[in-house]
Amino acid sequence: MNISTIYVYPVKSCRGIKVDSWKINDYGFKYDRFWMIVDDQNRYITQREHPKLALISPTIHENDDFGGLLILTNPENDQELKLPLLPNKENHSKFPVTLCDEILMAYDCGEESSKWISDYLGFKAKIVYKPTEDIRLIEKNLPPKNELLKQPETAFSDGYPFLIISEESLSDLNNRLSIPVTFRNFRPNIVIKGCNKPFEEDTWKKIIMGRETEDNLFFVVARCTRCVMTTVNPETGIKEGLEPLKTLQSYRRVDPGAKYKACFGMNVIHNKSGITLNVGDQIKVIATGEHIREK
Repeated sequence: MNISTIYVYPVKSCRGIKVDSWKINDYGFKYDRFWMIVDDQNRYITQREHPKLALISPTIHENDDFGGLLILTNPENDQELKLPLLPNKENHSKFPVTLCDEILMAYDCGEESSKWISDYLGFKAKIVYKPTEDIRLIEKNLPPKNELLKQPETAFSDGYPFLIISEESLSDLNNRLSIPVTFRNFRPNIVIKGCNKPFEEDTWKKIIMGRETEDNLFFVVARCTRCVMTTVNPETGIKEGLEPLKTLQSYRRVDPGAKYKACFGMNVIHNKSGITLNVGDQIKVIATGEHIREK
């Protein structure tokens, strides 16, 4: 088995970037979900309520002046918004935001970014970024503490730094659909090919990706429960009926800890920062077992 595709999602719920190689930091892939959009009540905004976010295209330019730029492109008028990859915190206000059931601190990206995203969405909104000085720990579905080299954390993901899906699992789903979907409906970070059967990844507990060292050990910690966001067409930014969620509900309610939720893909945490994953890297399964998602 090996890695066939890698995606990075700089802005939560916006379009991902397909890359051949990417570095891992404390939060997961570098810059992944480091930015987020919030409404005028400082609550996070996603494609669940605003599917047109799927059309905002980010690009990362690490070698530009001032440490590099994140550039977002408005699909309606091609207007660009340029944000520094290394913001000067002295120029931005810090305040609490709501993400899922958590209250987290975030920095405002400034008035220009607020106007840009508000004009696109048609209502008042802001773009915020993750404070590097504030740690957002992962506390559920973890392996024993004595197996971890570091305390796992994440930026603005829903809960975990990585999501993996296999090509074999997607093929199994598409064989049940009248109109096939792509990986972009499920927003994985890592796509794997070469499994012996669909949903083999459901049984993984520990895997090595890339070099066979302790640094490259990853823990597969929980199934990913799916929602209406999977019904958003990533090409059009429109919710198109009930699929693929309806079909997933018919045969993928498989986790005793989330018995009413369809599951597709596995949440993963890393054991060490500073490593790099590449398309083509080999996957080695170290341990298997049952998963029961903690509520």
